[in-house]
Amino acid sequence: MGCCGNNRAALAQPSQAKPLGSGDGTSRQVTKRPAAEAVHFQYTGKTALSVRGMFSRRIYRFAAPMAVLEVEGRDAPGLAAVPLLKRVSAPDC
Repeated sequence: MGCCGNNRAALAQPSQAKPLGSGDGTSRQVTKRPAAEAVHFQYTGKTALSVRGMFSRRIYRFAAPMAVLEVEGRDAPGLAAVPLLKRVSAPDC
């Protein structure tokens, strides 16, 4: 039967890890995914409504009926599932 003492000794020694892209010729670049474009939603209810974005975790507060808010594009599918919210074109300012 083998002894696990050798394995413990190997784990106790500090490893010689190399940072990414150091000398092995395979440096990696982190690429950011482009941010989704903002979209607009209008609240059609009678009071106020707060909704949390599924991806951004932001709280979107529709303070009054017919309020229009700009929403991060990644959160749009979740907000579109809310019955009292409808997607609208950008409001004229």
